[in-house]
Amino acid sequence: MAKGNQTINVRTWSKTVPAYGLRLRDLDLYVVKNHDELVRALGFERVAGRPSRLRWALSMVFVFALIGGVSTVGGPIFTTHGGRTTPIGTADPLDNDLGVPLTSWCFVVVLIGVLMIAGRWLRTDRHRDGLELGYLAATVAFGALAVGQLVSERGVGAFDVPALPVWAAAVLAAFVLAAVLLFSRGRRVPVPNDFRRLGPPDPQRVIRLTAELEPRQRAKLLDERRRAIARLRERGLVDAAEATQLAELPLGASTTIAPDGPGILAADRDWR
Repeated sequence: MAKGNQTINVRTWSKTVPAYGLRLRDLDLYVVKNHDELVRALGFERVAGRPSRLRWALSMVFVFALIGGVSTVGGPIFTTHGGRTTPIGTADPLDNDLGVPLTSWCFVVVLIGVLMIAGRWLRTDRHRDGLELGYLAATVAFGALAVGQLVSERGVGAFDVPALPVWAAAVLAAFVLAAVLLFSRGRRVPVPNDFRRLGPPDPQRVIRLTAELEPRQRAKLLDERRRAIARLRERGLVDAAEATQLAELPLGASTTIAPDGPGILAADRDWR
């Protein structure tokens, strides 16, 4: 994989991109990745090495909600001295009027996190992720702990309204965890995402810039493209007809292929 701000080449992309993350539009972007002006003419820019800030922020929100949902429930803090364990206070100074609803809302956020994990597992053709498995397991354990503390420390009924989000998050996490462990197809690998869309492509400019390349350089790019298509075909990510159609597209036209569009042949309308 790429390091720092380096974008992987088309050879690595065609060998490592998982089936659930394949976007045929990316083919030509990786072929011409070293030609920034051409990449921009295709309507993209390189963003290799920049992590998704939104995904990182959401992950932190879900983790802190899980921890906060238990810590705001309260309960005694114990200390061990001379082989004896004695309570020294409470873990949470919040009273019931604030601590109980805060716990409920924390587990509402946790529940959203569990739903997102389930959705992502399905979108990636049932491939698992170790960190997500840990979050699901922690949700089950922390949910059981939170319910127990709500009942014993806060005097809330086990099935009262404040406990329902805790139950929902823990039970759903248990089902999702079991499904992931039993029915996963394998470990999830990262999907290459080295380009960001800037706007619509400029076919005429792409044609001009491609024509201005040195003949040997253009031939090398087209050869790398053919090899990449052959690898995708060998891996079963495209069939023979799709491979033929891809090979016939002008360089750059793959970026117009819609993920759920009518087909590859519709992509080269303005590129001849």
